Amino acid sequence: MNRSMHRWTVSSVICAAMFASANAQQAKPTPPTSPPAAVDDVDLEHAQSLIGRALFLRNFYAANELTFDAEGKVAGTPKTTDWTLSGMDVLKAERRAPGRIELEGVRVAIRYNQDQHIFERHPQKDDKLTVQVADSNQPKAFDAALAKIFSTGIDPALQRSMPDFWVHYFTPAAPWPQDELTGKPIYNTAAAPLPASATPASPEKKVEPRPTNESERDHVKGTMQVRMVVDEQGAPKHVAVFLPIGYGLDERTVEAVKQWRFKPAVKDQKPVPAGVILNQGFDFVPPPHP
Repeated sequence: MNRSMHRWTVSSVICAAMFASANAQQAKPTPPTSPPAAVDDVDLEHAQSLIGRALFLRNFYAANELTFDAEGKVAGTPKTTDWTLSGMDVLKAERRAPGRIELEGVRVAIRYNQDQHIFERHPQKDDKLTVQVADSNQPKAFDAALAKIFSTGIDPALQRSMPDFWVHYFTPAAPWPQDELTGKPIYNTAAAPLPASATPASPEKKVEPRPTNESERDHVKGTMQVRMVVDEQGAPKHVAVFLPIGYGLDERTVEAVKQWRFKPAVKDQKPVPAGVILNQGFDFVPPPHP
């Protein structure tokens, strides 16, 4: 089993910075050849048109065998994952039975290229993904079902359906739900020079994030950042992705950071809410030789 080592560094900053555009370019999969649909099978033709598109499962399902009804509603209650592990490359679309079309392909992991500022697609060739969709030979209804199941690229609807920590990456100015921080000034402990009466927040309890299977398999290395506000009790609030890495590691890091505890920032001898950025490093370490 591969193991991953993690490193943390902490710095305090104003909770505002440059963020990647929601319209970041994406590397698109190379479309393979596919047998032509029957002349009168319009729904199958539409399903085959998904081959070569940069698709995402809209509800971020983790299961590799999914079944949907004619309205695009999933059967059962499959588990979900981070959107950076919910991509799909459709390789083949076939009619398996009357009233049912099957899409075969592979799951795709998303890696953020921090040099080029784009999200890149990395097909997981051993992670086969099958999606079955019921159809009633009504092309408009079938297209509507496909649109409920898949997004092409990171469209606005996909962004809005993400957890808050991703919503605030794509839309930094989006409001947070009202809570105990609402209306309070957030102290900037990154000011220089720092007044003698002020001290920044500092971690007292840390929790390490767990790597994902995909990140270990592809030997993902790099550093990602999360931003947050540490409240007067030393608890992290408003945690959001600041600089992503992908492969599900952003979600794992946010889950871990929410369990951290801090010594709160102090100004004029009173604890105050303060903005903080954490750097999380991921280093792949190969297993030792026997």
